[in-house]
Amino acid sequence: MTTLLKIGVVAAFWLAVGLIQVFNWGRGGEKAVVLLLLFVAAPFIASMARRSPTPLAPKIERGIAIAAGLCLALEILYLGARIIHPHLIDVATTTLAAGSALLHGGNPYAMPIDTGPETAGFTGYKYLPVMIAAYLPLGALWGERGVLATNLVLLLACLWLMRRLARSALAPLLLLMLPLVPEQIFAKGATELAAVMPLLGAFAVSERSRFLSGLCVGLSIAAKPVPGALFLPCLIPAAERWRYAAGVAAGLVPILPFLSLAPHDLFANIVSFNLSRAADTTSWLAGAAPGIRHAAPLALIVLFAGAAAYVWRKAPPLATRCAIGAMLAIAALLTGPAAHHNYQLWWLPFYAVALSLALAPQEACQETGFRYTNAAEMGTRRT
Repeated sequence: MTTLLKIGVVAAFWLAVGLIQVFNWGRGGEKAVVLLLLFVAAPFIASMARRSPTPLAPKIERGIAIAAGLCLALEILYLGARIIHPHLIDVATTTLAAGSALLHGGNPYAMPIDTGPETAGFTGYKYLPVMIAAYLPLGALWGERGVLATNLVLLLACLWLMRRLARSALAPLLLLMLPLVPEQIFAKGATELAAVMPLLGAFAVSERSRFLSGLCVGLSIAAKPVPGALFLPCLIPAAERWRYAAGVAAGLVPILPFLSLAPHDLFANIVSFNLSRAADTTSWLAGAAPGIRHAAPLALIVLFAGAAAYVWRKAPPLATRCAIGAMLAIAALLTGPAAHHNYQLWWLPFYAVALSLALAPQEACQETGFRYTNAAEMGTRRT
């Protein structure tokens, strides 16, 4: 692939995400079309990554690194403007309220934390304990500004992990160049990165420790069930899978105290609320027939099972695993009741890593040890 064509692929990715940002309320159908195109493109991107793409010239690599640095500087400036008078969405304000409830000895799942018009009958906190823990330190100190400061820390961690996985500054640049990202994490205070960052960490440690990889996935789920649960099959190792399963179980431990104290409240706000949500106009399902709305989640279940079987049998390389995770997250948006802008953060970092690996030399990636060459080799490693 020529350098010009690679630039075209990057531009197409930027345009697609830009269209998703434009197609918001009342335009769920158009958004679904773009998401579907990105879903269909993901396997081709994974295939490109397996073909040892032409290395980028050193001059271009330096240019990418400089561009990534400039984009990051601009996002920090944007944060500086927003942090003066923050106006956060409910996912951030309820997280602060849940942290305050904990500090005062309350149970955020049994208290009126989330009392919006869409939460009738489900007024407790809608996320899980690791989310509260992530935002509690700076949130307790600085309130809403603490949420934005925490998001900066999480963004920097995500960028470092993406750079480590792809062995190229292209992966961070692909995320930083998207206006949707700073809008969500610095203007609105979306808390998705608290669940996404552990998943990137899971990929980063997957070759060194199956247990730690599973632990990171479990912690992601213990922050927010989705996207964490969607990535469960993506990180299945080729051998000693029990270590991975044990790690996932260990990561879920923070949920247990709340589950033991008030199981009904926890289940109602985390599970029942999401199962009972009506489709809004950010989703194409808002205008679909009831039979289609009820059948759509079955497609996600089938895709999830297929992804698990494929990874279990084939032990694919890193780019394929990231692409599968991104596809499952996109599928969840296509089959779910909402496709809000903050939900796009579920798949964007992993799509960016897969795309970077497709546009940069495979040999550079192999320096990290993320080879997944075959099941026999994986079986010889111990953690």
